[in-house]
Amino acid sequence: MPGFLGDDQVRRVREAIDLVQLISEYTPVRKSGANFACCCPFHQERTPSMYIYTADQHYYCFGCKAHGDAITLLREKENVSFSDAVEMLAKRAGIELVWQQGAGRGRDERGERDRQLAAVEASCVFYERCLWETPEAQGARDYLLVRRRLTEATCRRFRLGWSPGRGQLMEALRGQGIDPQLLASLDLAVERNGRLTDRFFERITFPICDRFGHPLAYSARLLPEAEAAAKAEGRGVGKYVNNTDTPLYHKSTNVFNLHHARISCRDESRVVVMEGPTDVMAADQAGFKACVAVLGTALTPEHAKQLGTLIGRDGRLILLLDGDRAGQENALKAARTCLGAGVPAQVAILPDELDPAELLAEASAGSESRAVFERVLDAARSEFDHLLRALAPRPVDLDRRAQLAVADQIIAAIRGEPDRELRDLHLRDAAGWLGLPEDGLARRLAGEGAASTAEAAAAADIDRIDPLPPHLEEALHILLREPGLRAGAGDELQLEPRHWPKPWSALAAALLLADRPDVHAITADEGVAAVPALVETVHRLSAIDLSARTPSIGDPGVRLTEIASTIRKAELADTIRRLDHDLNEARRDGDRARERDLLAERFAVAKQLRGV
Repeated sequence: MPGFLGDDQVRRVREAIDLVQLISEYTPVRKSGANFACCCPFHQERTPSMYIYTADQHYYCFGCKAHGDAITLLREKENVSFSDAVEMLAKRAGIELVWQQGAGRGRDERGERDRQLAAVEASCVFYERCLWETPEAQGARDYLLVRRRLTEATCRRFRLGWSPGRGQLMEALRGQGIDPQLLASLDLAVERNGRLTDRFFERITFPICDRFGHPLAYSARLLPEAEAAAKAEGRGVGKYVNNTDTPLYHKSTNVFNLHHARISCRDESRVVVMEGPTDVMAADQAGFKACVAVLGTALTPEHAKQLGTLIGRDGRLILLLDGDRAGQENALKAARTCLGAGVPAQVAILPDELDPAELLAEASAGSESRAVFERVLDAARSEFDHLLRALAPRPVDLDRRAQLAVADQIIAAIRGEPDRELRDLHLRDAAGWLGLPEDGLARRLAGEGAASTAEAAAAADIDRIDPLPPHLEEALHILLREPGLRAGAGDELQLEPRHWPKPWSALAAALLLADRPDVHAITADEGVAAVPALVETVHRLSAIDLSARTPSIGDPGVRLTEIASTIRKAELADTIRRLDHDLNEARRDGDRARERDLLAERFAVAKQLRGV
């Protein structure tokens, strides 16, 4: 039956949610006078620019202009519709919503995301039932309960299942009215021999959930006996098979067990990254709840930033990957990723080439098991120290060429670190460990040395970038030739690097945000030096008088003010387009209160636009 949510219900949900607590799940929050402040979860920054106003429960970012209430936050961070956000918050607050009869979208006519989530949830229930209730899954139960020493309670907590294959999932879900094509779009069904059939065949299924516990995808494990039989027959099969990216699931952003770990990581002041789901489950069973796993991919910058946000400024992000060679190679990659993303991390070393689950199994049960695991975590060292010592365990044995090769790898890893002082400290430590002069490494970091890493080679290949719109190119030319206008451009005209597309924003940042007195200092900026085309642009524009442009720039200050006005108008016009889109959604959802708020906001923005 079609229906909509009344204003009173939406208002009740808004009032029931603690916005400070909700935002703190995305970014650390601190008290600031009568309100709260935090780094904006919508854009990368080091200094808090978002404020949470408790009087009327809304937030505003003075950097990227993001603003709204709890419903807006959830819609934009989780990419859900207005009704979905209200329903998710209602469940959080323990409020039962009543869908009123009338025009609009009702509970039985939910959006496409609802149907996708419902389909994955139905598949998860089916797999669970197969694991615990069918004779065919006895081998899977033995593997989990006997060989992996997991309890049934732990397996049920993580909603493990068994996929029998042979189209049984499709048949069961078809009986529930779920379209096989929907399953195919979620990578739960694939085409084989001209027809759709189940994606997974005789595998244990480990659900990968979002931060709210909704299953999105699976990592599916082949039983050891089946794996050995396939290899004996010469068939190449993967021990684990993971879903590919779908509308719900993106492997570069989703991790296993985030929904459990996010609740515990603040209490434990850490989150531990592992390789496999059984490692996480063994740790959880032993009492270590704040553990996650990356599945089928290396740790990405998105993973690192997401986990870094979870633990906050004072927490520890610990990389505890397998002790074998592949695991340690993955640890090096993860350390480089965290350094490049500017996310502090530590690396723990597992003894005797064990994986975490084996380590917990080797120790006796109870407190000794926890003590062994705790000692491994306590011995974790910083990602930079691990990288340095892993690349050069005995630097005295290296010749000069090998020392420089290691130095270039270290430089490539720390180049993206946004904290200049921390980057300088890393450079000092690398010079001391390798026995190289620090000023020489500083020159290589600035791009004057011959880098040997793949990252540096890739950067050197960038010889062409998309051209700028004429007015943005004019602004850079003015700021370059007229240093006296730079301070006013930021303070009075409110020009920011984000007004330029990447990689041009790096040059804009060097001109607007840093003290770069001359051309040489600007081209030495790491963001500019990393893109040869930017360096070439700086030299080219510095050699051209503003009066020689076509059309000529007679008064640079006046022209820069005009350009800032053009940028401001474009921003306000974009805001109006966004508000028009939100208005259409509010009208479609029947949310009259939100419609009134958006209309008032649109009127205010339109008034600003007329005044620019």
